[in-house]
Amino acid sequence: MLKITGSILVIGATTLFGIKRAEELKETYRQMEYLRQLLYQLQSEIRYARSPLGEICTSIGKNAKNPYGTWLKELGNSLGTRDGGTFACLWKTSISDHLKTSALAEAELLRLKELGERLGFADIEFQVRAIECYLTQLAGSADEVYREMKTKVRLYHCLGVMSGMLIVTLLL
Repeated sequence: MLKITGSILVIGATTLFGIKRAEELKETYRQMEYLRQLLYQLQSEIRYARSPLGEICTSIGKNAKNPYGTWLKELGNSLGTRDGGTFACLWKTSISDHLKTSALAEAELLRLKELGERLGFADIEFQVRAIECYLTQLAGSADEVYREMKTKVRLYHCLGVMSGMLIVTLLL
């Protein structure tokens, strides 16, 4: 009876691990899509409202989910007081502080930091085009994650169950 209970617990644990890995991949895709929506909002605010970036970030941050909401609100507050220098420096610092816990890949965070170097100092059209360029890159990355997700989710589920069965077989 103890062997059966242990076997069920091992298979259950490895299955849950597989499910957790699949959910992490899905969360990465969801956050990439959400970041895309936020950047579309930023782009339209720059293009049509022509407000300062600090005000735009604060207004978008009020309605955004965390960690993006806190990131944008803190960035807006920092821009209002100019704590720490240029826009690019504040942008990078705020991303490092607030988005390190997000599900975004490190490469995506680096590209997002690079976007900040093209915002805040040029004319409106240059800023809009910089965001469009980043959105194109983000769409490509999101499509890649989506294609990867379609195959890997099922793989993670199967590997979770199968590795549990292998461990149980080896232990018995």
